[in-house]
Amino acid sequence: MILILSLSLSLSSCMTMADYNYARIDSNLASGNYAAVSAELDEKKSTIYGIHDEVLVALDAGLVAHYDRDTDKSNELLSKAERLIDAYFSTSISQSVTSMVTNDFVQDYAGEDFEDLYTNLFMALNYIEAELYEDAMVEVRRFDNKLKKLRAKYEEIIQAVENDDENSKIKRVSIQFYNSALAHYVSMLLNRVEGDYDNVRIDAKLLEEAFNMQPSLYDFAVPSSIVAEKAARRADCRLNVLAFSGFAPVKKEEAVRAYSWRGTVWYKLALPKMEKRPSAITSIVVKAINKQTGESFSQTLEQIESLENISVDTFQQKYSVLFTKALLRSIAKTAANTTMNTIARRSKDATVSTVFSVLDFATKISNEFTERADVRTCRFFPAKASVTGMNVPAGDYTVSVEFMAGSHVACTETKELSVRAGKLNFVEAACLR
Repeated sequence: MILILSLSLSLSSCMTMADYNYARIDSNLASGNYAAVSAELDEKKSTIYGIHDEVLVALDAGLVAHYDRDTDKSNELLSKAERLIDAYFSTSISQSVTSMVTNDFVQDYAGEDFEDLYTNLFMALNYIEAELYEDAMVEVRRFDNKLKKLRAKYEEIIQAVENDDENSKIKRVSIQFYNSALAHYVSMLLNRVEGDYDNVRIDAKLLEEAFNMQPSLYDFAVPSSIVAEKAARRADCRLNVLAFSGFAPVKKEEAVRAYSWRGTVWYKLALPKMEKRPSAITSIVVKAINKQTGESFSQTLEQIESLENISVDTFQQKYSVLFTKALLRSIAKTAANTTMNTIARRSKDATVSTVFSVLDFATKISNEFTERADVRTCRFFPAKASVTGMNVPAGDYTVSVEFMAGSHVACTETKELSVRAGKLNFVEAACLR
């Protein structure tokens, strides 16, 4: 009975970020009240995050700071998250062993590949906001270098798991993502402001290749404005707009259970699955009004990147490793249950039979609650990125980006911008709903 009571008490400590009610956070995000989101993340930190969630603490806060245009704070936090991801990726042996006994929540969260990649892109956007274009280009290149290494990233881990159990053969999954249209779009704008038209041409070519060679990820047309971007020159007064909408997928638990009618076997396999989240945004329009002349310019943005498609795709390689670990862990737990159940049924000593029956029951209950999928993930990456560009006369502008939900405006983000030739006239906006 003491054992059962101890197990029952331990269940209260199994709370994870997946159990937190994000209704207020999501409402504040939808209304653009990022300060309130930051305050809640800070106030409820010990409730939302566990001791192994340092990466998520930095990622979540860093992205919210980005949307709030606190570029210094955002880059400080995103840089911290990137360093921790790098440090935690090669997980310590002790944590790996423990996770084979309980679950993956006892390991330091090392981020998803998608999160690691786009951390650099959001840092690049922070630098663009601060007009630090060389620093922005460094982050874009780091994004590209990580992407090039992504396919080989898990080979060492896969080999290590297979060496631990010669019968465990992990399914090799070939991810599709190897070229980002959004990264090349940002690079193209940065190269143009430097007058490097050869690299502008290369970026445009690679951007179009991303669509042609990865149709499952880019299941929409190349933005029509890209043709004009290739032809644009540094001397042009060109206004470029990038807008993020929706939310990237989060992980949900999928569990499979099996048991015999005599109760001799209790089997549970819990795995995370990336689940897309619906968005209310159906279109995005930018309106720019010249303060001096009153002249108005308008353009509809077109999608350039599906961050939700890419997050699902890049998760597949890690999923194959998680599946094998979870399967081995469940088999080991089931074998222990079966042994105790067998001893309880066959023992001629009533005391021994009772003890092992209690242990068997307690272990089955423990397995049900401790065998949980690791559903930790950053909740604040967007689902889609859309862009447009247009030539306008030099002047001071009020630029409004309107996110439409059907026929009505769901949210608007406005920026005062001085548009001049020879500079990157760039507006970024977001509507997280």
